[in-house]
Amino acid sequence: MGKRMRVLGMLGAAALLLVFLLVAPAQAANPENVNVSATVAEALRLTVSKNTVNFGGSLLPDGGPGSDGVYTDTLGATVSANRPWRLEVDKTGDLTDGTYTIPSSRLTFTSSSGDSRVTAVQSSNTEFGTDVMVAEGNRGGNINLSVNYRIDIEWEDPPSTYTATHIYTVVGR
Repeated sequence: MGKRMRVLGMLGAAALLLVFLLVAPAQAANPENVNVSATVAEALRLTVSKNTVNFGGSLLPDGGPGSDGVYTDTLGATVSANRPWRLEVDKTGDLTDGTYTIPSSRLTFTSSSGDSRVTAVQSSNTEFGTDVMVAEGNRGGNINLSVNYRIDIEWEDPPSTYTATHIYTVVGR
């Protein structure tokens, strides 16, 4: 009886193994594909270090015409973009106090950056205007640059507080 039970046990195990082998492919005979997608939206972000560029009220140097006062101030900008970008600036007008004007040819800027993702800057004095390029770069986060303002005040400029608005925009290239 022991031998017969052993043979029956082996036959039962083989039958059970055969059932598992036949059923397992039947379960995988109807595969389903699932498509996965992720949409990454365009992201362009600009922050500036301050919202006022102020040259102060320093006295002009002695000496008359030709010895005018040149004053500077720096604005920090940070761009985060997931595509190539361009930082532009628009002016709403020349510096004015309502009566007198300091023309844009005397209010200029340069830009600079030590970040390797920045591919273009304004390295020479550039006038403010419409859609003027400040800097360009490749995608990345927290890309720092400096906008270096320069104004030339002449002895002929009447004393007053002159103002203008500059609008900075980062756009995709």
